Amino acid sequence: MLLRAANILALGLVSTTWAPAQGKPPAKPGAQAATPQDPAAADTAALQSWLGQYQKGAIRLVREDKVDADAVAQVDQLLAAVAKANTLAAARALFAAAAVEPRPVGTANSVELIDFHRELQPWRVQALAAQHLRTMTGDGIVPWLCGMLSAPGLRSAKAGPEFAQAAAALRVLGGHPSAEAQLELLRAAHTMPVELRVRAVNALAVDAQLELIPTLLGLLRDTEPNVRIAAANAIGTALQPHVDETAGKNPEGTALQLRDQAIAKLDEVLLRETVWQVRSAAAYALAVMKCKAAIPALIRGLDAELQRKKDPWAMDVRLHRLLEGLTGQSVVRGSIAPWQEFWSREGPSFRVRPTPAPGTAPAAANKYEKFFNLEIESDRVLFVLDFSGSMAEPVQVQSGTTSAGGGETITKAQLVVRELKKLIMSLPDGALINLVVFSSDVRIWRLDGGRPALVKLDDAARDDLLGTFLDSLRPNGPTNLYDALDKALDFGGRGLHDKYYAAGFDTLYVITDGAPTAGPVVDKAEIRRRVREANNLRKVSIHCITFGDKNDTDFLRPMAEENGGRHIHIE
Repeated sequence: MLLRAANILALGLVSTTWAPAQGKPPAKPGAQAATPQDPAAADTAALQSWLGQYQKGAIRLVREDKVDADAVAQVDQLLAAVAKANTLAAARALFAAAAVEPRPVGTANSVELIDFHRELQPWRVQALAAQHLRTMTGDGIVPWLCGMLSAPGLRSAKAGPEFAQAAAALRVLGGHPSAEAQLELLRAAHTMPVELRVRAVNALAVDAQLELIPTLLGLLRDTEPNVRIAAANAIGTALQPHVDETAGKNPEGTALQLRDQAIAKLDEVLLRETVWQVRSAAAYALAVMKCKAAIPALIRGLDAELQRKKDPWAMDVRLHRLLEGLTGQSVVRGSIAPWQEFWSREGPSFRVRPTPAPGTAPAAANKYEKFFNLEIESDRVLFVLDFSGSMAEPVQVQSGTTSAGGGETITKAQLVVRELKKLIMSLPDGALINLVVFSSDVRIWRLDGGRPALVKLDDAARDDLLGTFLDSLRPNGPTNLYDALDKALDFGGRGLHDKYYAAGFDTLYVITDGAPTAGPVVDKAEIRRRVREANNLRKVSIHCITFGDKNDTDFLRPMAEENGGRHIHIE
């Protein structure tokens, strides 16, 4: 591993250089030493010293390919000690940690930089520092943070340090308890450059309050689609704790009034919005409320989708699933009549019940062939396939987990190829597909001018895919899952702003057999967080199919659920 010897140095630095419960760092020449009567200044100086070493790579949070829990705990301890001072000087030191972007000394190639970041895990330090900064309310701290959102360089055509600082400040202000922070986020949501406006709305959603609902409803009319998506997400987040009938909520007064206003506006979005990702965000915002009043709006939205002949996105499937989840009904897809009849009959006495237990039998499917016992419900599908070395291991096919019969023993890779070939033959001409294959690196089936292609299926494309590409794949190397997902989400869901794409993929199928072992991020929780954040605006459904040890692959089950998908594990 790159500079593994630095881990030894890191342990010495962690245990003796900056730990607040032990020795203090030596003062720089000419600097006034912190006195024992000034522990806050000493802790701040210790953090500054630690950051200096950390940014150069002398301190690592990964040891022998595993997160060093003791090192992380000591970082957290130091950050907490600095936050306790609750002064502007302490806040400045914490903000440097919340915005830290370490770089190796000298020139590093891309592989060295990936290893460097994997071992330092800057996202972990940033998150811990932001968490502690949110607890600080001392004189001048919040105005200083808010001031970064008005820096003069923010509207420059070339993003500079002011942009990175503003993005970090938005992460900190999201969830900050002060009214001043909330007001500044509201201002930022309307006045900042577009990308930062989206981040500001997302920050409002971190701890969204009922009083924000009128502003968020207004943002549903914003000219920027990503702002509308972020606003819909935030509306669901703000209302759910107050209107969730599965948790026994029965809103009255202001909460009831705001709930009904929100449902009416989200209903309008489902009927009239032209961008499918915005409609998807509105549908999920209605569903997350888990209340009876949202069901008629979802039914009307499904009716509109079924009539939207020129919009081939699988939004009707999403709405159908959301209705099944809210009502507990199993209804065959493709017609609005069963839902209208159900609501006419059951609506007056209906009560939303808790989500059915896992394993409840779904309604019969009716669109395309199954892929590992999952129905393919879209004409825009991207497959993310693991062909690392472990995929050469044999498995015995069990009945009920694939579309094939049970009892046969083949390799995992052979099983994936077999399932894909059957599926591709069942997809209609004109369906858009592509494949991202990963091991130590990432390979894409079709590129167009250096950009990922949206490949329309026809006889020629099938011949190339079935007769050449899939049969040429050989399992080898480690598992670089993060880069594959990053590449997939980079062009999954395109079409919102990309002039080169009339459409993108709305569905991903991820097939893997192990924990990530290569690439810039191997921490499973961090991969989930990044995928969730990246997909917050794209609204791509992510389904996961896993093999082997559940301890390695269990993180993909919640990742699928967080992104509107399903998970199947093949024993």
